[in-house]
Amino acid sequence: MNLKITHISALQIFQLIRFSTLVLIGVVFTRSGLSATEIGQYETFLFLAGAVSFFWLNGLIQAFLPSVGELSVSDKSSALFNVFGLLAGFSLLTAGFVLLFENSVSGYLLNGSGIPFLKYLLIYLLVSSPASLVEYIYLVRKQGRLMLIYGTVSFMLMFLLVVLPAVWGLDIQYCVAGLVVSSAFRLIWLLVLLFRNSIPVFDPEFILKHLKNAWPLIFSMLLSGSSQYIDGFIITSRFDEATFAVFRFGAREFPLVLILANAFSMSMLSDFSGQLNLKVNLEQIRTNSEKLGRWLFPLSGGMMLVSHWAFPRIFNTSFAESATIFNIYLLLIVSRLLFPQTILIGLRKNQVIMWASFFEVVVNVTLSLLFMQFWGIAGVACGTVCAYIFEKLLLAGVVHKNYGCRISDYLNVKQHLLYSLLLASEFFVIEYLIY
Repeated sequence: MNLKITHISALQIFQLIRFSTLVLIGVVFTRSGLSATEIGQYETFLFLAGAVSFFWLNGLIQAFLPSVGELSVSDKSSALFNVFGLLAGFSLLTAGFVLLFENSVSGYLLNGSGIPFLKYLLIYLLVSSPASLVEYIYLVRKQGRLMLIYGTVSFMLMFLLVVLPAVWGLDIQYCVAGLVVSSAFRLIWLLVLLFRNSIPVFDPEFILKHLKNAWPLIFSMLLSGSSQYIDGFIITSRFDEATFAVFRFGAREFPLVLILANAFSMSMLSDFSGQLNLKVNLEQIRTNSEKLGRWLFPLSGGMMLVSHWAFPRIFNTSFAESATIFNIYLLLIVSRLLFPQTILIGLRKNQVIMWASFFEVVVNVTLSLLFMQFWGIAGVACGTVCAYIFEKLLLAGVVHKNYGCRISDYLNVKQHLLYSLLLASEFFVIEYLIY
């Protein structure tokens, strides 16, 4: 049987490979001679690198995709080269920011602990962020199989370079060095792609236009995507690195829910052209969200059933509490399968999305700090789940008020409520009556 790999399915598989690699690295670390503190240093390293770059990196790439999305495999232009230049420039600015404000980051965000492996972190920022362009070049060129080959090779190399030092009994510093080397390999792969697919000509007009399109996306991404980093900063400011590692190992959203929900949402946007197709699109959203819920909710429930048994065995007993954090994050499916943001983005009401993201951040910080007083690090995770649900309900209210679309027009409310209540009940039984 000839299995057809599209550029969209390839990106989904690529993201799953990346997630699986990170999980496997964590498994090997906990089975090696590394202490929880050393693992916490590695997690802090990755956390800081992502926290200072995720918003501008995703904003620039999202703005870049429509601008070159129509290029064929044989086309050559300076667009890719100039996007690479922007990513490299932002990487340099970010590394400079970390170096300049090292004491502030250490004092306010890491509870006074120094930034782990600062020199490696600066190099990692300079090479890893631009290298993230590789998979999106394959995406716009619709070269799904090549993307999967690249993903398999690069993540296998990353896995080996990061875990072998730990297996051999070396210090965690060598694992971080292996991570940097694997990122350098990805950067070299990117330079080869640029040489083949782009013309190295500086285009100020393109750069200014791209920045103009990207800034709103960067700001929106900073707001909407900051929740996981807010959670991390709250933990690092109040607890030690070992506790942070316990939180990070559990604070992983179920990737199938996130990837499939986001992919569906993105695929719907091109179907919107004002309100002429709104009724048809609402029905399509309702139908597909209902199908996703039928198997993603039971799958999430199954994951919740085995989490407390699995975490101590996959990792070790030091990370048993991570199962509770993971179970809380499983509840994010309640908000992920609500799609009012898809309607608003499709109708080009992006400013509403931005304001909703702002209020979501406010609610997240407020509830996380409040709940932490009662439930410790689990309270921080609860605050995040509540904030995400608040944001989707707020957007649903805007859709209803401005466009007359009831939530039942694009969601099977009875099914969604039933599955949500069953999952919440399972969580209560597992966490309060069994464990």
